[in-house]
Amino acid sequence: MRFPENIHAAIFDVDDTLLDNKAHPKVGSLHEHSRLRAIRHIAEKYSLEVLQGLTEQENYEAFAKAKYHSIDGAVWQVLFEKGIVTTEEVDPTHVLLKEIILLKDELHASTLRQYGRTVLHAIEFVTALAGSYDIADKMAIASSAVRRDINIFLDELTVLRTYFPDERVVSYEDIPYGLGKPHPEPFDRAFATLQLPDTKRSNVIAFEDDPRGVISARKAGLYTCAITTRYRADDPALLAAEPHMIIDRYMDGIEVLKK
Repeated sequence: MRFPENIHAAIFDVDDTLLDNKAHPKVGSLHEHSRLRAIRHIAEKYSLEVLQGLTEQENYEAFAKAKYHSIDGAVWQVLFEKGIVTTEEVDPTHVLLKEIILLKDELHASTLRQYGRTVLHAIEFVTALAGSYDIADKMAIASSAVRRDINIFLDELTVLRTYFPDERVVSYEDIPYGLGKPHPEPFDRAFATLQLPDTKRSNVIAFEDDPRGVISARKAGLYTCAITTRYRADDPALLAAEPHMIIDRYMDGIEVLKK
């Protein structure tokens, strides 16, 4: 296994790619923890018994099955599976959806500050990648997370912030509704921040953990590397997304860079 020789830039997803979204065994996935708290709170507020009984497993599976790789996609999938809405096509104006998302965002800031940490050896890998290809000023983020959460994470880790300044961070707020991953728009926008000619897309390596993110990066014409923080290397969904390469651990990537 080797990385391409002519890498001119790199784009990273955040959740489960740089940020360890499973950072604490007592809460499980950080986003799932905050999302489930929000759903249960709203369910109690409006006496929605069908939502009050939502299990951790159902909450987890809803995100995996959601059409869109985003908070609204995950919450809408829950509402659809519980029969509260009748279509899988997300309606961003739905009052219940908006209220759950707003509360989840409020709750998640404290969750992230308390439990957030990097994927093992992510900082070392980003540093090694930047040094190996001299691309410290050509690294960007393409994430479905809200910018506040990305900032909380990066501001706690000044080393990463040096590689991912605000102007090279694409977040949930930057993407028009309906154009999230697996649409190429997130990676198209991140690529634009690198100020490279369009002919260099295949020389930009994108790191992703989710098949929808891999598809998004491939559609944007980028070289894709999947890291198996959420999906096994032999997972059918990940294989169907056709990443150009797969690594199990960042330490493996660091060893490859040394060759």
